[in-house]
Amino acid sequence: MNTKKEFLYNVLIIITILILDVLGDYIIADKAIFSSSLGLFLFKTTFTISLLIVYAVNYIYSVPRFLFKKKYMHYFFSFIAMIVLFAGIRFLLEEIILYNIIGIHNYFFGIPVSELVLNYSFDSFYYTLRVCLVSAVICLFFRYNENKEEIHHLQIEHEKAKLSVLKSQISPHFLFNTLNNFYEELYDDKPKTASDILKLSKLLRYVTYETNDDLADLNKELAFIEDYLYFFKRRYEDNFHVLLHIDGFIHTQKIPSLILIHFVENVCKHGIINDKNRPASITLTVHDTILELRTKNYINTSEIYTEPGIGTKNIRQRLEVIYKDNFILEHQKSENQFEAYLKLTL
Repeated sequence: MNTKKEFLYNVLIIITILILDVLGDYIIADKAIFSSSLGLFLFKTTFTISLLIVYAVNYIYSVPRFLFKKKYMHYFFSFIAMIVLFAGIRFLLEEIILYNIIGIHNYFFGIPVSELVLNYSFDSFYYTLRVCLVSAVICLFFRYNENKEEIHHLQIEHEKAKLSVLKSQISPHFLFNTLNNFYEELYDDKPKTASDILKLSKLLRYVTYETNDDLADLNKELAFIEDYLYFFKRRYEDNFHVLLHIDGFIHTQKIPSLILIHFVENVCKHGIINDKNRPASITLTVHDTILELRTKNYINTSEIYTEPGIGTKNIRQRLEVIYKDNFILEHQKSENQFEAYLKLTL
């Protein structure tokens, strides 16, 4: 459960259900027997414990892991497992532990075994189904409200970002026009410099105009990273030692915009990138719908190296909004090396 408020609501709902269940038994059963029977009270207690365990398993594990992710067959099998779990806990508590204490069976053992198993199975199915339906609806209700709040928050942030972009429109236009003028003036005399200006303009244009959405095309993100590394290579010339390796089929798969550049920037900003004996590496691997990014570099001791740093915290928060807990973001720092790992769904 994600919040204390959600936990308290669940407790209140469970208590309400139990009270209604007890009242139902009181109305249907003989009131004198109900009020005086210790055995009935104990059997009711073991039954409640069994139900609470199934409720918790369904609410915390089965619904978020299978039902929310539309893995319906997985949820069906988990439901069968919960029926077995409910029956097993009840049998242990009622027919073994409680029987040894009070000497009374919950079910009449004089009937044939097949009929006993059938009765026990039917009861287990009915009560497991009931408690799973209740816990699933409650869980869906809380996740729905939680998602509404997150979407509202994202909408507010998006409107703020749009306003910020509108305020800064004049400056990018002026910058791009200036770069285009430089490109035209240098195209004939210094084509190499002109080409670099065009590449820089392309890089800045991508950041300014094409990353306003939460998701971006993977091939465009990688082209941006390659242009970014190109300018570092121009700066260090032959003394630039960052190995970029890309494996897999790259096209227009969607990923969160400007996520990958965070890791590349950390390598170039905080790592040693000009020592051929200690090269940095950036490895991107795409398997069907899974993307994995690994970076490894020696730490530049002249830089203030923070881990995980404000940037990484922001990246994690953004990934949590988009992917919930369905991603992996890890960092490992040794005495002189730093490694980062990201795994997410395309």
